Amino acid sequence: MKRCKKCEKGKRAGSQRYEIELGRRAFEGEVRGWRCRVCGERYYHGPDLEHFEKLVARWLAENGFDTGAEFKFMRKAAGIRAADLAEWMGVTPETVSHWETGKHPSDVTTRALLAAIVLDALGGKTAMRDRLGAQRSPARRKRIRVAA
Repeated sequence: MKRCKKCEKGKRAGSQRYEIELGRRAFEGEVRGWRCRVCGERYYHGPDLEHFEKLVARWLAENGFDTGAEFKFMRKAAGIRAADLAEWMGVTPETVSHWETGKHPSDVTTRALLAAIVLDALGGKTAMRDRLGAQRSPARRKRIRVAA
């Protein structure tokens, strides 16, 4: 039997309640994990915890978000570095930091772009990142043939 790292006593396996608070919202669910029978310390299964966080990020992307904490959570849950997000959006890393700390609110277009990037990332795609890159560095061809 595994031992609790906090009190060195036994653990009990099973589903554990997990909650993420982001500003005025709280997301709760069950995650595979362990709870110490003696001190009550909880341990969570890493991949299940990561899956839960991705579900929260998907919910925010599909239903809307407006706080800096939610903005930062979504970026991190999708595994996006702040510097990369800044580059894709054509802003400085400091601007991303200001959005995430709430120093300056992000506008609805910025939030919609982040939502699209997050949904792509969660689905293993890069379409929105690629489109943003194309807009930042458009092709310089003068004559382009398109088929009807």
